[in-house]
Amino acid sequence: MKNKNTLKMVNWVIFILVMFVGAVTVILTVYELNTRPLTTFGEEAQSRMEFRWGLLHTIISIAILVISTSLAIGWKRLFPFNVPVAIIMAGFCYELFFLTFTVGWIGIQGMVGFFIAFFIGMILIISYFVSTLIERSKSIKG
Repeated sequence: MKNKNTLKMVNWVIFILVMFVGAVTVILTVYELNTRPLTTFGEEAQSRMEFRWGLLHTIISIAILVISTSLAIGWKRLFPFNVPVAIIMAGFCYELFFLTFTVGWIGIQGMVGFFIAFFIGMILIISYFVSTLIERSKSIKG
C-alpha cells in the first residue's frame, strides 16, 4: 500500500477514539451505579454492580484469548487489518466487563458497545479490502 503511514494514523486515531469513548462510558456507568441511592424502586433498582461468572463468561474469555494471541503473532502481517481486529477484540472485552460486573438492564450497554466496535472494525476491514483490491487492479492494468 502506498499510503502506509496514512493508514497507520487512521487506524490509531480510530482505535484511541474507540478506547477513550469505551473507558469514559465504563467510568460513568460504574460511578452512576455506585452513587445511586439504595431507596430506588422498579426498573432502576434492577441495574446494579455485582460480580458474576458463568459459562458465557468463560467462552468470551477464551475467544478474547484466541483473538489476542493470533493478533500478537501476526500483527505486522495483518496490516492494515490488525487495528480493526483489535477494535473488535476491545468490543469483546467491553462486553465481558458488563456481563461480569453488572446485573440488570445496564448489561445491554455492553452489547451495544460490542456491536458498535464490531461495526467500526468491519467498516474498516471492508474499506481496506476494497482499497487493496482497487490498488491491485490498477497495478495489473498499468
